Amino acid sequence: MDLSQPLVALCGAVPTAIGAVLCDFEGETVVSALGPVPPPPEAAARAKDHVPKALALTMPVGEFLVRLGGAEPCALLRLFGDRGRARGAGELRTLCLRYAAIELLIQRLPNDFYLVLVLSRPAVRAVAERHLLAAAAQLAEHVA
Repeated sequence: MDLSQPLVALCGAVPTAIGAVLCDFEGETVVSALGPVPPPPEAAARAKDHVPKALALTMPVGEFLVRLGGAEPCALLRLFGDRGRARGAGELRTLCLRYAAIELLIQRLPNDFYLVLVLSRPAVRAVAERHLLAAAAQLAEHVA
């Protein structure tokens, strides 16, 4: 199975999706897809702050931001999950981060993979979560 297919379907099913990314345990992008909504203008302007001056951005700004936005929360979810397991509470499986203009939904998959959905706010989170869980179930079969 092409791992990008569930991400493309997820972004197509959620009208406020900026994009989705499948990350490994280090937050590195395995595959990503862009949604129908562009990133907020202020985010696109700030993207250039994260690219070294000697390098040119070789991908669309939206894709760069989705990848960048996906990397950090995966490490946070992993840290919380490890602490929960160590204390007998079990691992944290899902995390939602809400900012002024975007919302990140992060779902842990088997073998320390993570699915991140980046939404433009305001978002209908219940609809997004339903589609995120469906995509996570598809991907879990292939990363386990």
